[in-house]
Amino acid sequence: MTPALLCNNGVVVNLPSSIGGGVANYNYMLNIDMIYKQAVVLPSSINNKEVVMLGEVWTTGNMSNKTSQNNIAITWNNFGSSVDLHGLSTHYTANAKIKVEKKINFGNINNLQIMLSSWQSGSSAAGTGWNLSDGDRINPRAKLTLYWN
Repeated sequence: MTPALLCNNGVVVNLPSSIGGGVANYNYMLNIDMIYKQAVVLPSSINNKEVVMLGEVWTTGNMSNKTSQNNIAITWNNFGSSVDLHGLSTHYTANAKIKVEKKINFGNINNLQIMLSSWQSGSSAAGTGWNLSDGDRINPRAKLTLYWN
């Protein structure tokens, strides 16, 4: 999936208080819809930039575990780098929207590809790692807008 760059000549954003508040001007804005385990190709101008990420994540499946937990994250560089969109949880309700308000720096993104992923904490009955069976079960989705200069 290759998202379309919506703006490359300036946009004013009212930042939420969770990432500092106030008004900020950005040169670029990009809307992306993400599906679990599918790569999204970003424009090269995002490499090594501070990025404001606003939007929401959700799961299409339910999960209620006693011990094993899953997060929802964006990963890049073959899982070498990641940012949590929702921390570890034993419970997910299908289609319940989770707000995302982040300020991150992707650093250098190999092949300019990012992916919506899930980390599984593991238990006696579940493995530990990225994109395992519980991640398939919760099947995350994301609708995000990225802003950067």
